[in-house]
Amino acid sequence: MQQKIITMTQLALYDKHKGTADQNANDYFRHDYIYRKNLATRLAVGFGGLIALVLYIGRDILIYGADVFELDFAGYMRDSIFFILAILALYSLIGTIQGTREYYLVQKRLTRYMALVRQLERINERAARATTSDAKEPQ
Repeated sequence: MQQKIITMTQLALYDKHKGTADQNANDYFRHDYIYRKNLATRLAVGFGGLIALVLYIGRDILIYGADVFELDFAGYMRDSIFFILAILALYSLIGTIQGTREYYLVQKRLTRYMALVRQLERINERAARATTSDAKEPQ
């Protein structure tokens, strides 16, 4: 009985803290899960790169007094595109590594969860057999 209570407590704690998030992550294949995690990062980094480009152009206009109509916007893009792509690739690599790690931790927790469920089933089967054998014994 004590082992059943311990197992049920472990299952309840998992369900309360990690269960829903792990089940949602498990609904995806590994590649899809990582892609979804990285999509927001890629969009944010691309948007941040564009903001940095606007600030770079704004610096020349506001601080150095450059004329807006005489600026070489193609030159600015050429200078900054490598920087934006390099940062995007770096963040994608970091996000892929982190997403892969998270996905494997989810799989590990779900494997442990299923082992606890099987353990609880075995405990319940033993209890049912004991109850059935006690009921069959003549008194």
